[in-house]
Amino acid sequence: MFFTQIVFAKSGGGEMLKALQKKFDSVQNITADFKQLADGKINLSGKFYFEKKNKLRLELKNLIIVSDGATNWSYNKKENKVVISDYDKDNPPVFSIDKFIESYPAQCVVSTAVEAGEQILVLTAKTPAMNFKSVKIWMNKDDLIEKLVINSNGKNIEMLFSGYKINQKFDVNKFSFTPPKGSTVVDLR
Repeated sequence: MFFTQIVFAKSGGGEMLKALQKKFDSVQNITADFKQLADGKINLSGKFYFEKKNKLRLELKNLIIVSDGATNWSYNKKENKVVISDYDKDNPPVFSIDKFIESYPAQCVVSTAVEAGEQILVLTAKTPAMNFKSVKIWMNKDDLIEKLVINSNGKNIEMLFSGYKINQKFDVNKFSFTPPKGSTVVDLR
């Protein structure tokens, strides 16, 4: 029985990963509502926009984060301050969903586990050089990520996604940002 579970975990992980990658390959962009939890408490929530080629937009209560794949903008509404930096492909933000789907699996042991009766995909880092120890991925019936739990330095960051819309027509300026008039701009490029 133990041997059967190991074989199932190895093949199941590969099959789940293939289904997730196939779905991801079939979409150009994704919009979803998200919540990020640390220690079981919501610390971020808002709207998530992603388009291939590392384009990202997060709209939070007091913060807007935008990346066009070359430049990042982080606008703090309360402080009326914009920080501009170069996109670092070697150190992408947690929200680089494509990394969890396309890049990281090659650097991880891919398996499955069962939690609360649900089969989940598990990526376990092969080396300590990764910025996480493991990632657990729950998928919905449409093979989209419903939940990510990232274990890094013994702490878990949980990300929940809902209200998906795929292949929407975005405004051409969705993944660029113009600092509001009167805002303080810190350019780190």
